[in-house]
Amino acid sequence: MILPADSLSSLFQVLALAQASLLAIIVSVGLLSVQIAANQFTPLVGRRFEEDEFLTSTILRFGVSIALALIAMLLIPELYPLAGRLPLFGLVLLVTTGIGGAAFSFLSVIDVKDDMLNYLNPESLLDYLLENASFEAYRRFSEELLEDGHTARSPVLEIFQIGQRSLEDNDNHTAIYAIHTLSEASKKILVDYSELDEEDRKEVRLQQKDLFGYWERIIDSAVERGTDKTLYQIVLSQKEIATTAAENGESSIGTEAAKTLQYLCEQTHENDRLEKSHYSRFNHMLESSIEHDTPEIANSTVVYMEYLALELTTNIDNDGERRTEEERVVDTLFAYIRDAWSKLLEEKNGEIEQGDYRELYDRFETEVGHYLFTCWAYDRPYPSNLESDLANIAVTAAENGEHWAVSRLTRMIIELWVVAERRENLRVNGLARVIDSGGREGVEDAFEHVLSYDYVDEDDLGGPVFIGEDGWEEKRNQRSSILYENVIEPTPRLSSIPDFKEQVSELRERINDRYEGYFAESN
Repeated sequence: MILPADSLSSLFQVLALAQASLLAIIVSVGLLSVQIAANQFTPLVGRRFEEDEFLTSTILRFGVSIALALIAMLLIPELYPLAGRLPLFGLVLLVTTGIGGAAFSFLSVIDVKDDMLNYLNPESLLDYLLENASFEAYRRFSEELLEDGHTARSPVLEIFQIGQRSLEDNDNHTAIYAIHTLSEASKKILVDYSELDEEDRKEVRLQQKDLFGYWERIIDSAVERGTDKTLYQIVLSQKEIATTAAENGESSIGTEAAKTLQYLCEQTHENDRLEKSHYSRFNHMLESSIEHDTPEIANSTVVYMEYLALELTTNIDNDGERRTEEERVVDTLFAYIRDAWSKLLEEKNGEIEQGDYRELYDRFETEVGHYLFTCWAYDRPYPSNLESDLANIAVTAAENGEHWAVSRLTRMIIELWVVAERRENLRVNGLARVIDSGGREGVEDAFEHVLSYDYVDEDDLGGPVFIGEDGWEEKRNQRSSILYENVIEPTPRLSSIPDFKEQVSELRERINDRYEGYFAESN
């Protein structure tokens, strides 16, 4: 051996002391980093620290290395004086093992440093949380929820807390990254769940509130403190979740995404922050749900779009500029409905009247009708392009041979002719386009149907009926027996107008003149 025994013993003594000192520093700094992360992001980071166990593995690694150094320090003076190959081999082994263990421990400090920095870097922490988010984690959460109640921890809770804290600290970059991570985690769990067979699904129900219960709170904070980019990231996340839900046939999750988007639009409108990039995502949701054969998502999306339109309509400000903006938003929403309605008639031809998509078709019709009734009740302007939109849909229906749909859409156009009191030739041109597209049969049927209404005086209805009052069911039945099922809304709006038949006949006469005896020929 080149070095004397005392020198080797001193070397391992120094190595042992150095490793012990370094270990103490690592433990102190590691605990401090976790404490800082807990204060900065979420207290639950401590639980992740326990699950990761990087500090425990570091302590064990250094402990073994220190023990080897101490053993070498004690045995080297005993083996050094002995002669022979075996003592020499043992001495070499001790020195090599002790120095190698110390070198390995010192080099591992680099990994420990990276781990500690990851706890202080929100993006690294969010990546770690996303990696650990899975349906298996959600399954464990569901089981804990049944056993322990609401003390169970959702697999996306920490992601939400980091996003919430970032918004409170006006750290919008981290907030955007957290919102993106929350979206990706939700989609990851959703995709894993959709791949389960029916038996496994019965064991674990995917509760929407567990994945979407945090979004409204994030939206409230983002509207108050977030930038426009933060709000847009939330909007984009809901669109992506709805699309993923449609692709995997999970209608309930897609419905929740549409509901969340509607809530965001309402909140941004109240705070003068509503933008087209927000509500335009409704259009993407409608298209993806029809494309991927999940009409339930489209059904719910239309409902939430109408809710938003009603909110804007009933609270239109008297300020001219703001009023114009709100009316433009409503017009755009119904343009999206028009496009989806036409897409439905084009792509699901033959599957609507008696098929799976009839409920969605009726939903389009009902929600548009309900909105028009609200315009009438609150004396608000009707969407400026509504008749042309309905005519475009009727043209699509005619081109695809859906004459029953042509008839119902034409009835809506006729009723608007009277109720909205708009007499421009544009309305006549719209019906002319429907006829030219092969919808003659449906147009004829619509006029005959509307002209079959009898005039109903408002006084004959006996006043409004309030649910819960004495005999309200009987009063409602009597009232219903007098009313006619108008397409727009089952109310006597059209048939309570004294000269409605004259006005409808005027429109019919214009069509007749345009086509030189069109109705006479049909008769």
